[in-house]
Amino acid sequence: MYSSGDPVALDHPSRGRRSAGMRRAPARLAVTTAVATVAIQLTTGAVPAARAQPAPEVTSGSPAPARSAVTDPPAGTVLRAGRFIVDLDGRTLFVRGVSVPPGAALDQATVAQWAAVGFTAVSLGVRMEADGTFTGQPGRVGGSARLPGDADKTVGDTADNTAGDGLDRLAASVAVVTGQGLRAMIQIVPTAAAVRAGDEVFAAGLRRLSGRFRDVAGLVGFELMVPASANPLLLSGAVRAEDTNHLLWRSSPASFDPTASTATNDEAVLLVGWAAGDPATVLRLVSAAETAQIGWFFDRPLTGTTLAVLARPYPSAVAGVPVSSTYNPSGRLLALSYLPVSPTGSAFRRGVATQIRVPVGAYPDGYLVRASGATVVSAPGAGVVCLATDTGAARVDVRVEPAPAGGAPPVAPPPPGDPCPQAGATTPAGTTTPAGQTGRGGHSDDRAADRAVDKVADDDVNGVLLWALPLAGATGTAVVLGGLLSTTRRGRRRGLVTGGG
Repeated sequence: MYSSGDPVALDHPSRGRRSAGMRRAPARLAVTTAVATVAIQLTTGAVPAARAQPAPEVTSGSPAPARSAVTDPPAGTVLRAGRFIVDLDGRTLFVRGVSVPPGAALDQATVAQWAAVGFTAVSLGVRMEADGTFTGQPGRVGGSARLPGDADKTVGDTADNTAGDGLDRLAASVAVVTGQGLRAMIQIVPTAAAVRAGDEVFAAGLRRLSGRFRDVAGLVGFELMVPASANPLLLSGAVRAEDTNHLLWRSSPASFDPTASTATNDEAVLLVGWAAGDPATVLRLVSAAETAQIGWFFDRPLTGTTLAVLARPYPSAVAGVPVSSTYNPSGRLLALSYLPVSPTGSAFRRGVATQIRVPVGAYPDGYLVRASGATVVSAPGAGVVCLATDTGAARVDVRVEPAPAGGAPPVAPPPPGDPCPQAGATTPAGTTTPAGQTGRGGHSDDRAADRAVDKVADDDVNGVLLWALPLAGATGTAVVLGGLLSTTRRGRRRGLVTGGG
């Protein structure tokens, strides 16, 4: 027996086994720590699982991709996340704009006027023939646009208006639109002969069109007006064979109004077909689109009366998932609420701001912004209100309302491109917001400082990953911690046996 004062013999068998176990413990700890780290990173999203892109539709009827590698999306590309469309920063987008018929020439002044009233996109039509080629019909959009054959051509006319390929004219119009900082939707309008020719003609035309525009920045995607009998998988595959980044939109009746039509990409919806252009119909459909949280393209002639209804404040890019957005025309009050997490499930990188478009003339005496959970980082009277989420905010609530006479500067036209500054470090305590605007906290969410949004899950897989990754990470962590605890307990038991021998 050992007395309380006897030393433990170093060559005791039990002690030797315990020493060997202790020598192996650092190796076990290193392995288990590495596994635990990976599991925790998967759980928190530090290790992104996939990329948010149009989901591949692999079917026997889909053409094999012609391009061997997937390229990075061009700037301004629109992706889909569930029922929302998002930009490359993961912000929810609400595009609003007008539809231009096939072959119409655009000039910069007209597009600048559209931007001044808050529009952020233009749908450009192109006619597809029965052989899958595209032709342009002479047209006029804007007061300074010229018809083919005029001696002096304005910006927006093609170099050769007599050319048979309508894609040349379309490319010129896309350049005018995107050059003003707006996005472009390409709307394919098939002739009656092309509709009778069927899906193979549609697929050939889509391959030709997407191959021409696959690297163009600022595209919402390609909208194809086809009958309900068309094969959506074949058509999507035709686009993806040449262009892995841009969305294909298909026409369908509007679920919220039988007199209107929409363009859809799975769950995402845009209002594109209006029943009429009278103010009452326009107001009804605009309100329905806001309630459904979707964007729109107005396809009727713009008049002063209809423009007064369409030109209203709205959130064009939301750094979060919208909860509600309402506008009261009588009081000119815009109320927006959102959760500051991307629909893709990822945190935002530093400096990503919410944008609220305020049309010129919407507030003759200027406007005031009241925000909770975010800080206004734009100047008073800016045509785009920029909001940076406060650190730790779980929800953001914003109100834009008229200022009292003389209480704020008039609304300024928005500049081309991204009008919001890239917010940096958190606003120091005591820093004030611009005059006439309220808000608290910092310029960005520090928790999302170095996490890139364009490395998140594919939109069709994303919903599963949002549930599966946390569960898998938690399970993996539990297994690892359980192993560590079991090892510790075994070590303690061996120590007790050895010490009490």
